[in-house]
Parts: sequence; C-alpha cells; structure tokens
Amino acid sequence: MGVKRGVVFTGALSGTSTIATGSAPQGICISADGASVYAANYTSNTVSIFTRDTSTGALSGTSTIGTGARPYSVCISADGANVYAANYTSNTVSIFTRDTSTGALSGTSTIAAGSAPVSVCISADGANVYAANYTSNTVSIFTRNTSTGALSGTSTIATGARPYSVCISADGASVYTANQSSNTVSIFTRNTSTGALSGTSTIAAGSATYSVCISADGASVYTANATGNTVSIFTRNTSTGALSGTSTIATGSSPVSVCISADGISVYAANSTNPGSVSIFTRNTSTGALSGTSTIATGIYPTGVIVSADGTSVYVANYSSNTVSIFTRS
Repeated sequence: MGVKRGVVFTGALSGTSTIATGSAPQGICISADGASVYAANYTSNTVSIFTRDTSTGALSGTSTIGTGARPYSVCISADGANVYAANYTSNTVSIFTRDTSTGALSGTSTIAAGSAPVSVCISADGANVYAANYTSNTVSIFTRNTSTGALSGTSTIATGARPYSVCISADGASVYTANQSSNTVSIFTRNTSTGALSGTSTIAAGSATYSVCISADGASVYTANATGNTVSIFTRNTSTGALSGTSTIATGSSPVSVCISADGISVYAANSTNPGSVSIFTRNTSTGALSGTSTIATGIYPTGVIVSADGTSVYVANYSSNTVSIFTRS
C-alpha cells in the first residue's frame, strides 16, 4: 500500500493514544500492506502483534509470540510473508512465518548471528537479511529462501565500532550501519545477485550514532546522534552509494531512532530522554536538507519510530512505558 493518492502531507503529527505492548519494546516495524504492526519486547522476549486499521491507523490486539533472548529489533519482508527479530543476548535472529490475511505469526526457528545483534533489515527483493552485531563489530549476511523465508549463511563483514543500526537502499545496491562508538556510518556495496557485501569505507557522523535510514529515492541518508542531540544529513551518490556532507540539525534530547516517510517530505527522530518526544522535520526533496524544530510528546524512553507506507500514521515504541504511541500524520 503506497502513499495515498491525491493527499499532500505537511508531516505534522497529532494524537496521543497508546496501546500496551510487552515489556520494554525496543524496535518496531509495519507491514507494506499497512495491516500489521510488530514490536520487539526486550525484557519479555516476545514480539507484540497488532492489527492496524488502514483507514484510521488505530491498533488493536494484544497477542505475542516468543523470540530468542532480548529481542532488540524487528523487520518484515516486502512480500509480507515473514518477520525477523534480532535477539541481543542469544546471538540469534528469530524467523517467523506471517499469515498475510491476519498478520498472525508462527514458527520459532532461529539462526546464529554475530555477537549481540541489535538491528535487522531485509532487502526489497527479499533475497537477503542483514543483522548488525553490536559487540562483534560486524554485519551478518544471510540468504533468504523467498519461498519459505528460511535463512542460511554465516558470513560477516566488519563495521565500525558498535554498529547499532543497519539499513539497505531501495535499489538494493548499498547497505549502511550506524556505528555508535566510532561516531561513523559504514558504507557497503551489495552484490544484487548474491547479497554479498564489500567495501570498508566510513563517513563521520554525529556523536553516538545510533540509527540510520535512507530515503526511498535513494538520494539521502540520515543518522540519529544520541549524545550530539542531532540528526546528520548526508547526500548519497545513487550510482556508487557513496555518502558526502556533514551537516546536522538539532533534535530533542538523546535521539536514538530516525525514519523517513515514503513520500520523502518528512523525517522523524525519537528522542529518548524523559519526557520522550519525536522531532518533526520537513525534507527538501531536491537537496535532502531538513528544516523545522517542532516536537510531539511520546511515552517514556521512545526507542523506535516508523511511518506507514500510506503516509497517514507514525508509531513509536516506548521502552519504559511498555507502549506504542499512535500518531496521525497530516
């Protein structure tokens, strides 16, 4: 489900409703069809499964499924058939089969990752899954069976110090990690036939680089810098994947997650210091520059933020209040 036709968004957020999750939700994701939202609950070792009303953005449902130990991040395949969770303490990725009609999850299989995987992402072609391993300073590279969702492979590639987030460009040509301790972004070239990664280049970001995201047009990359209280803005070479630029924009206190709307006009940063908030930025779709300093309050210690593909809703995982905040985007 793409951006709603005929709707021009400003990016502003409204609404203060929440829904209960498991204990300490860390990561959050939404299905491409907009029908399901999932939250990885760090201390209850579960994923919460919510049904989303595609007309209103409201969430319902309180079911959960068990994961490995200390799930930190969750992602969903573009075909909607599988959900994956990165399990920090058990050094694994959990593999779930998703019912595309109901959003329910089944299956409890896992695959070994590196040490302390904290982030997981999947390529748009569905062929590969990547996990950022925080204490082994690597990215694990998995091949995905596009029929069953099973993962195979144990190869890794080195990153900067303490990779906290991993993302992949829509064209499938580039993978990036936000390296929290080295204050950098690692830049990898992806072989679109095999999923293999190459390259060891990095670019400096802000202080304590926690999260990285890329615009759908592939032209911009953004990082949330927790102790710098900023978002870094990079221009991406759409031919090579290289990044340039060192500009930043101020956020609220301790941003740990950043995301961009599918229409490319809005960037949101989750600011984790209590009271939690989301910073709202307007993106120049020609240059990638950000403007605006407005914020909206969330639950306590927000750790993940996402925008629905139709552009109408924003969701925030609140670690310390055990909730997801639900915002309407206008």
